[in-house]
Amino acid sequence: MHYSRAIRLMHALVAAAIVFQMSISLIMDHPHAKKPMTADGGMYYQWHEWVGLTALAILVCGWIYRVVTWKRESQGRIFPWIDAAGRSALWRDIKQFLSLRWTGIPEDGALAGTVHGLGLLIASAMALTGGAIFLALGPHDTVTPTAHNIMDLHSYLSKIMWVYLCGHVLMALWHEAIGHRSFARIFRI
Repeated sequence: MHYSRAIRLMHALVAAAIVFQMSISLIMDHPHAKKPMTADGGMYYQWHEWVGLTALAILVCGWIYRVVTWKRESQGRIFPWIDAAGRSALWRDIKQFLSLRWTGIPEDGALAGTVHGLGLLIASAMALTGGAIFLALGPHDTVTPTAHNIMDLHSYLSKIMWVYLCGHVLMALWHEAIGHRSFARIFRI
């Protein structure tokens, strides 16, 4: 599957931001109504905010690029379920997967496109809720009721992102191990 230089660059930037965000979330403090953040935890939280806002900007640019180049670059391949032919191809790939005939699944097929599309949707939801938290927090990062609710959703989405991130890395390593040379194609910026 051919990806444009812009898509490969955005993938690399978003991947780096996600790995950073997920890693730093393990050591940062969160704004809390009843306990102040430590100096280090607060600093890591600020990094998380700014890298998150940067990731949001990259994702917004990526969505705009994808919409503008939808047909020219076959952007619909990451959402194959939007038409009947895509749903049919996705169902074929899923049956191959469930039958453990993994080498029969096209490396650029509907299942791979779906996985990438879901990752884009999860990353976008994480970035949007993070941006909303940034806007909803009160002065000095005080937790408003609205911010608290959004923080709960953001936290829930982070668990989905952890599962996606681990699975995506494992699948990329599997593709590499069976000779697809995915890394060379993905990171050839």
